[in-house]
Amino acid sequence: MNKDLNDKIFEHDISIEEFDHITDGVEDHVFSDRYLAGKESIMKNAHKAKISKLGIKVAAAASAIVVASPFVVNAATGGELFNRLWGNEGKKNVETHNEVVVEDGKYDDKGNPVTYEVTMPKIEYVAQDPEVAERLLAGKYTTEPVSTTIGDTTVTVETVVRDGMGIVAAYTVERAKGVNCYVYSQEENEAKGAFFNEDQNIMFGFQEGHGKIWVDLEKSTDTKLYCYEYMFEDYTVFGSEFAKPITDHITLYCVEFNDTRTNIEKTLTEKGDTSYIKDEKSVVIPVADKLDSKTFTSANGGTVKISPIAMQWDSTGGEEPKGEALDSVTMFKITYKDGSEYLVYEDDKVASYGYICGTDTGFIVLFNRLVDTDNVAKITIDNMEFTLG
Repeated sequence: MNKDLNDKIFEHDISIEEFDHITDGVEDHVFSDRYLAGKESIMKNAHKAKISKLGIKVAAAASAIVVASPFVVNAATGGELFNRLWGNEGKKNVETHNEVVVEDGKYDDKGNPVTYEVTMPKIEYVAQDPEVAERLLAGKYTTEPVSTTIGDTTVTVETVVRDGMGIVAAYTVERAKGVNCYVYSQEENEAKGAFFNEDQNIMFGFQEGHGKIWVDLEKSTDTKLYCYEYMFEDYTVFGSEFAKPITDHITLYCVEFNDTRTNIEKTLTEKGDTSYIKDEKSVVIPVADKLDSKTFTSANGGTVKISPIAMQWDSTGGEEPKGEALDSVTMFKITYKDGSEYLVYEDDKVASYGYICGTDTGFIVLFNRLVDTDNVAKITIDNMEFTLG
């Protein structure tokens, strides 16, 4: 057990999951980069402890990768998996709308709960042709499921795809008595995704990435959830100080506590105390080679690196904004050679992506559809245009 790491994890009064669901203002609900930067700061200071202040991450040994035929997953599902990960199967377009949010534990001078209105952006999904998906993914995804059980919950990782910027993983979560580890809903899918219920005693997550968990409400049941997680790769954002580059595997870390997290946090007094951990394990998840990407440049020297699943804007070397870069961006889109467009983001209006993460010099975005990079004519970020060298 790494006591120094354990102490670091307990330096903060709230966990990352708790931080994810702070409701002190509209910006926490409209994908603000300030929110993302704050979350990243917590993760940096906690040495990337995604499993919250109650979890200890351990290193996993490398494993030889075994990848079956790239057509196994698609053949077994008739293309359904690709259409659920990057299409509109089980997903409905969301129009821009307002929601009333109740602030937990806050009341006005008359004793009424404090509420405020939040504008939720439009999210658009498109159908994914399975043959096009096979071509774009080029067999670079895993097809051999890997299962592990923690407590009475079984997690099975079905598919992993990566490109050096982002990671997309499809997995199921099963529990005979009913899955109770996640808090999830359509509203969570539209916002920051599912998060861990603190009134139960397990947690798990991928060590190499952080992002958003989308629960397939159409396909899931009370005893089995179908989850799709869209993540940025930690090494790309934080570097070697906090993460290691992915080679042939990623690691699913699982922990079981001897009580609920809520009860443990009420009684925990010593930072280095690990007596609350009943069981923990690190499971090696083999991964295929990363997807190829292309680099588009602007006249000022900034770059956009793009693959079928993600893109990364880096303003280094150009005159584009630096620092809290995503806060200065109001729109970005992809224009194809036939003139059609994929509007990925428009401030307060459109959020057609799987996940977005602000970085010091730009951002990484995981798409909610596969992008044919061979047919991209240009990428526009506000008034900046990026074209292929």
